Formats: sequence, structure tokens, C-alpha cells
Amino acid sequence: MKQLVCVLALALQVGALNAMDLQADSSKLSFVTIKNDAVAEVMSFSELSGKIDPATGAAEINVDLKSVVSGVGIRDKRLREQLFETDRFPVAKYTTNIDMAQLNKLQVGEQLATSLTGDLSMHGASAALNFDVVISKRSDGAFHAATVAPALINAKSYELLAGVGKLRTMAGLASIGLMYPVTFSVVFK
Repeated sequence: MKQLVCVLALALQVGALNAMDLQADSSKLSFVTIKNDAVAEVMSFSELSGKIDPATGAAEINVDLKSVVSGVGIRDKRLREQLFETDRFPVAKYTTNIDMAQLNKLQVGEQLATSLTGDLSMHGASAALNFDVVISKRSDGAFHAATVAPALINAKSYELLAGVGKLRTMAGLASIGLMYPVTFSVVFK
């Protein structure tokens, strides 16, 4: 009996070290574009994945760029092919580190306001990207993180200028902005 208790205790400890996975059905990432200096459009991605390593706090969010949703089918196709070039660069990845000691102190319903300092890799380039977020612990043991303000992605930092130019020409627009506010609401369990 004593051996059984030891085995169960060890199994629980090992289970606690498993990565927390992003719950795609409860998560969303959105961005805003501005065209002709006057029209703002909110777009999102329908396919997200990610994980947090509870031992180290290493966290990542992966965005399937093929899953862009703008509300207009032809625009989605152009974004995939001309801007993101998803045949060559199918995924954007955000990596950061979470302070697991602070996270593990949260009680159900409590919130932690923090800044995430990380890197976004996209389109063959990588640049620093920081988010101010609030992280909440849910009753099911999951953690919900949501931005409190948008972070700004600069098209120049990710070698997207040529793609933006192609989109502008194809759509017959005078301009498409080069800065994109990004927000997310993600759940890890």
C-alpha cells in the first residue's frame, strides 16, 4: 500500500510538470488595419496554438497565418499569398517568459497585471514585441491572459513592405497603414 501511495504521489508531481496548452476554442488574436487613412478594419486568425512550460515559464503562441479572417474571401486570399506569403512562412510565433512563481500564487478569480517581454518571429524576421496583460486564474485551473492595450506591429520590422505595396495596388487603394495594433485573449490549461 505504501508503494502505491508513493507511485501515485510521483505520478501527480510528474503530471503537474506537463506543459499547459493553449485552448484554441477559447482564444482569439485580432489586429487592425487602416486603409486610405480613414477606414479601420478588424481582422483575426482562427487557428492558434501554444504552450507554457510550468517548470521554466517559457511560453509561446503560434499563429497559423493561413487562418486569417478579414470578412472578405478575396482579401483573405491576398493576405495569405501577397502579404504573409504563407507558402514560405506559414506561422508567426510569439515567445516570452512567464513568472511562474507569481502565476502559481494566484487564487481562483484573482488577477495579475504584468508586462510580457518577448519576440515575434514572422515572415523570416524577428523583433521584440511587448504586451501589457492581465492574467486570471479560472475555477477549472486554467489561466486566462488578455491584453489591456494593443501592441503595435510595424510592417518594416518583418519585411512586409513589399507585400503591403502589392495589396495596395491590387485593391486600388491610396494607402495601407504600416502599423498594426494587435490584441489577444488566450486561455492556457
